[in-house]
Amino acid sequence: MGFELTRREAMAGLAAGTILGVGGCATVPASSGAQSCNAGMVLADEADRLLALLPEVATYNGTEASLNGGPLARRMADYSPAGEQALRDGAAASRTRIAALDCARGSRDALHAAVSEAVLANAGRSASIAYGRINPFSYVNHLPYLVSQISGPHIDTPAVMKSQQSLRTPDAIDAWLEKLNGFEAGFAGVLEKVRADEAAGCRPPQALLAKTLPVLDAFLEGPAESHPLIEAFDDGMAAAVTDTTLRATALHFAITALETRARPAFQRLRDHIAEMLPRGQEAAGIWAQPDGEALYAANTRALGDTELSPDEIHDIGLEEVRRITAEMDALLTANDETGGSVGERMLRLAGDERFLFADSDTGRQELLDYVGELAQRAEGNYGDMLPAEIIPQQQLVIRRVPEATEDSAPGGYYDAPSLDGTRPGTYWINLRDMRAVPRFRLPTLTYHEGVPGHHTQVAIASGLGEAPLIIRIASFNGYQEGWALYAELLAKELGYYADDPFGDLGRLQDELFRAVRLVVDTGLHHKRWTREQAIRFMQGATGIAESRVTAEIERYMAWPGQALGYKLGQLRILEMREQMRAAQGDAFDVRAFNALVLNQGAMPLGLLAERVEAASR
Repeated sequence: MGFELTRREAMAGLAAGTILGVGGCATVPASSGAQSCNAGMVLADEADRLLALLPEVATYNGTEASLNGGPLARRMADYSPAGEQALRDGAAASRTRIAALDCARGSRDALHAAVSEAVLANAGRSASIAYGRINPFSYVNHLPYLVSQISGPHIDTPAVMKSQQSLRTPDAIDAWLEKLNGFEAGFAGVLEKVRADEAAGCRPPQALLAKTLPVLDAFLEGPAESHPLIEAFDDGMAAAVTDTTLRATALHFAITALETRARPAFQRLRDHIAEMLPRGQEAAGIWAQPDGEALYAANTRALGDTELSPDEIHDIGLEEVRRITAEMDALLTANDETGGSVGERMLRLAGDERFLFADSDTGRQELLDYVGELAQRAEGNYGDMLPAEIIPQQQLVIRRVPEATEDSAPGGYYDAPSLDGTRPGTYWINLRDMRAVPRFRLPTLTYHEGVPGHHTQVAIASGLGEAPLIIRIASFNGYQEGWALYAELLAKELGYYADDPFGDLGRLQDELFRAVRLVVDTGLHHKRWTREQAIRFMQGATGIAESRVTAEIERYMAWPGQALGYKLGQLRILEMREQMRAAQGDAFDVRAFNALVLNQGAMPLGLLAERVEAASR
């Protein structure tokens, strides 16, 4: 308590004379208000209730209550068993209230209500299973293991504070410090939940527990003043605050909080994970956990956005693997790459010096520069993809995945721009293993994460200023990942690979990778494959570096069902496009189809299919 009062008094006194180096910030127009069914007001109220339970979702998205030192920027989410139950109860209550709306059929209000209810329906599909974490706005739906090598509060909370949380005012700086000071209590709740989950019978796979320890160690290692969290805090202040005394004082309190509150909390969590390690499951799949088959069925429905059975999904994956492998074989042969399987030939190409950037700081910067050129070219061709009125104006930033988390992070991922317009969308690329990112793989990765993929889709959704907040931050994995994989094919159709056959091979290899995901995800979680069996199948089929394949398989182990959304979503979107093309004939315009998919934000694929069908008449 003494530390808290001292910090607040010091910050308040210094803030009075502080000059901020900030310009005007964009504002998001308010909801258009009550309509015939009062949807705007109801959905706004429900967003407030839900985000009060999910403060880090609010902070990540830059919602009003998380800006300028707002209350939602000052605390972690409550990950304790009581906090988890409050979240589940709150989501269920919100869904009931939204379901009671009586909106005119076919109206925008009816669409918004249906999308909002679907967000919460996904979150409730496995609510009877006590262990893990459910988040209505998450791309993983029901996370069975709160703490893993790839996600959880030990990764996500510092990441939000490093990259997304505002530091533009003295109050915002104070909120950041208060949140860091709260790690002691916040991570006590995390530890309580980990213990409760094990008591409920959930024992994470040993392989994931072992990979989690280095992530926790990275937070505990090194001098406090050079800790990545502290350096990000100082950099954020430097970008906005010109008063050096304020910065120095805030930095002192941040280092003190890290050493006295945050690191001891992480150490206790680390000690417990190490103590759990011998009790971890040898089995890789969720089937080995209590009610694991039910959890996988719920996640398959929510994240794959499908009613197909795991066996049907597995067979679709195998068929897609055969089709894409044949296309790759033909393209490899046409470019004098013969001898061995497709996977073996792609592995040879990945080691070819023609396609490698140097394993050095200079090589990594050259790679980032190349990726930036690809993104700029795609942005310059927006007119071929979309009607002018919905082309997004949000900036895309490209950054390297932080070294502290790169060992278990995906090859690339995207962070959305803030709703207030002050933070750009960010495409993160993992440079842990330079042999895993040959030049021919980079175009399709950039089109997937950037333009016309995630950045384009999310920037359009976040710019829907008159739509309810729930709509602007809604997460539907099949829609979002399906669009991004569709965007990779769209780039091919627009001629981006006309003079780059090896880049096209990289595109096909990534599509093959997504098809293989259908096989290995259902293999791990339904057919009871081992971790090693899944690694062998994926590497043999794709020829992708073992380091990346291993990290990917362990990702699927931690996030059951999430990997299904890519290929299943893409196939559904392509099916809708062909239906619209057949109905409209010569009048069909792919830009109009793309706009139809994107211009109302993320939604379940069933609702999207209804919109496409109506527009095709």
